[in-house]
Amino acid sequence: MKGIRTILVWLLCAGFACNLPEYYLDRDREEWALPLLNGEIKAMTLLENSVTLGEIRVSQDGTLAIHYTGEILQKTKKDIFQPLPGNLPIPMTDTLNEVTLPVVNNMIIRRAVLGKGNYSFAFGHQETEPVSLQLWIPEMVYQGQTVQHKLEIPYAGETNTSGISGPHPLEDIRLIPVNNKVGLHYRALASENRPFLLPSLFFYYDQLDFKYVEGFIGQNIYDLKSDTIELDLYDGFVQGGLYIDEPRVTMQVVSSFGFPTKALVHTFEMRSGQGAPVSFQSKILDEGMFFDYPALGQAGQFKTTTFVFDPSNSNIREVFNAQARFLIYDVDALSNPLLVPDSSYFITDSSRFTIHVSVDLPLRGRIRQYPASKIFNLDGGQLSELKEGRLVVQTENGLPLSASAQIYLNDLSGMLIDSVFTGYKDLFKPAPTDSEGKAAGTASYQYEIPVPAARIGAWTKTRSVRVEVFFDSPPGGQVVGIRAEDKLNIKLGFIGKIK
Repeated sequence: MKGIRTILVWLLCAGFACNLPEYYLDRDREEWALPLLNGEIKAMTLLENSVTLGEIRVSQDGTLAIHYTGEILQKTKKDIFQPLPGNLPIPMTDTLNEVTLPVVNNMIIRRAVLGKGNYSFAFGHQETEPVSLQLWIPEMVYQGQTVQHKLEIPYAGETNTSGISGPHPLEDIRLIPVNNKVGLHYRALASENRPFLLPSLFFYYDQLDFKYVEGFIGQNIYDLKSDTIELDLYDGFVQGGLYIDEPRVTMQVVSSFGFPTKALVHTFEMRSGQGAPVSFQSKILDEGMFFDYPALGQAGQFKTTTFVFDPSNSNIREVFNAQARFLIYDVDALSNPLLVPDSSYFITDSSRFTIHVSVDLPLRGRIRQYPASKIFNLDGGQLSELKEGRLVVQTENGLPLSASAQIYLNDLSGMLIDSVFTGYKDLFKPAPTDSEGKAAGTASYQYEIPVPAARIGAWTKTRSVRVEVFFDSPPGGQVVGIRAEDKLNIKLGFIGKIK
């Protein structure tokens, strides 16, 4: 017999913390005990390997949950109330000219603060003397004063005198129109204060933009693009293999627009991986989804409205447990949905609202045949000094799930050499559970399988092992919860006779 030597076999694997003891020699039986693995794998690791599109979270009660999120759909003031283009001459044919603001979106402006832009006046006359021109707009106020201009137009010795004033900035001018109209006033005086009508006088502006606008806002539809949330938690399951007890879909709407809004839901449905629609029903959709908003005097504030679809108000449990793969939604917004007459709402330059949809799948439910697979490096050459023996498997399970397993031995090229068991073996017994279905301890199990000399000879060529596991909930339909700290412990050892 060869001298006693320390043999350590390292099994390198993601998620395992290996702590390998030394082998020992039973001199009475002339057997070697060769430890192969003493490691653990956490439930979190199992989940990380199967979920790539979602975020793994820990709920308040410690159970794990998968969080999927869609794009943030957003509308800003610039999207729904763009600057009004100008640069077209507005003729001032009389000393008082009423001009209707080119406002769209079913709006009556009662007061506003203008943004960037400029205005000017273009004039022409045939007087043969100097002319004094006064212009004012009572509905436009800057720094507490009515917007007004006085132009002294000298006589240049020609019968046709023309010119243009400005440009003058529109920014920060306060606008107080009447029924969306403003008055353009002027007074032209020749010598001895003789009034006359200018044959040519025009008002120009390059654009009308608003930092703040307040007034009646009617019903307008604000289009938001559709979005799709893809779910991959169900990918590893056979049909019906995963039952989630309390799935949730959350729609959060944040608005700083100062008017009420209602969701116009064009599409809100689930689809399977094959694209078949799965009917989604909820009393929230039936009753209508109204968004909160800041009231007058709350400009700059944000109001949040949250809608949660859960088993208490929808068929979401049935929808998700039909193994839906996609959540598709197309939601627009309708302003002033109740069409409140003579109401006053507002929009600021920074106003926006966002719609954010997310899916939460707490790992509380039932599981059938959930697959997991791991590949470990293993040098089977360490078995070359043994002629026969037995493989010892010891497990300690902290998950409320049972698991059957098969172990495949592969050579350096990855080709299959052998499988340890004739079929899948129940190696992990479910941990005991509390009243909420969470693990309340661990379950231990040990199994030995004889390995004759012929199999040992083949096993010495092993350079990696692939362990396939299928998890199942306890029989009886019990709903269980998986926590972040739940884990599996496994020890593999070989006891064999020396050649």
